Amino acid sequence: MTSNLQILSDLRLAMEMKQTLEIMVFYKGVPVICKAQISAITGEITTAVTQASGIVSIKKAAKVSILGSDYFEPSSAHVEDVDYQSGQLQLRDFSYLGNRLGERMIVRVEPKTPIPLVLTSMDQQIEAELVDLSINGAGIRLQTGQYYPSLKPGALVRASFDLPGQAIELDATVISGTKVADRFRISIGFTGNGVQKAAIFRYLVDRRSEIEQEILAEYHEVIRKTEN
Repeated sequence: MTSNLQILSDLRLAMEMKQTLEIMVFYKGVPVICKAQISAITGEITTAVTQASGIVSIKKAAKVSILGSDYFEPSSAHVEDVDYQSGQLQLRDFSYLGNRLGERMIVRVEPKTPIPLVLTSMDQQIEAELVDLSINGAGIRLQTGQYYPSLKPGALVRASFDLPGQAIELDATVISGTKVADRFRISIGFTGNGVQKAAIFRYLVDRRSEIEQEILAEYHEVIRKTEN
């Protein structure tokens, strides 16, 4: 993919003005934002420098988002290379994000391990795993043998699972379904409300804090190794 020439032009202006940009990547569902400055643009490759601990998350990502500013529209880029010691990020293949950025800003976290979940669809009870969670819905994984045609988009289901200190049962609607290898992944949107939504919110806050501490600990470990 050819990098967008207008984006590269805008990045060059940001570099000349020594403007700080915010580079965002999602790690286990949590948006991690690193402040960075453009240090060089060579052909299709843009080099940025950051001192943020979130660089360890960028290293794991194939793609990042660059948030907008007065001179720059939100864009995405592929990660070419990351160097921990210098804090340098090499990015390429830029494209505008448009409305896609806003769609992803809802906090969605991955649990430490998948959470057992039961979907009730009509008279069927289907065992599955919750693999990510937001205040509005969840991502669910189930074995191929556990997938039924009744789980098509638009279907009404009931999701039952346990969070720390709280059993959750919420009505939901199937949004989408995709087969991945020998499993199905479906997304559901919660239609229920009330105290159980409050329990989900508390879990999201706590889990997000755990993930942020995990990133920080990994960053300190990486820096320690590069200094030895």
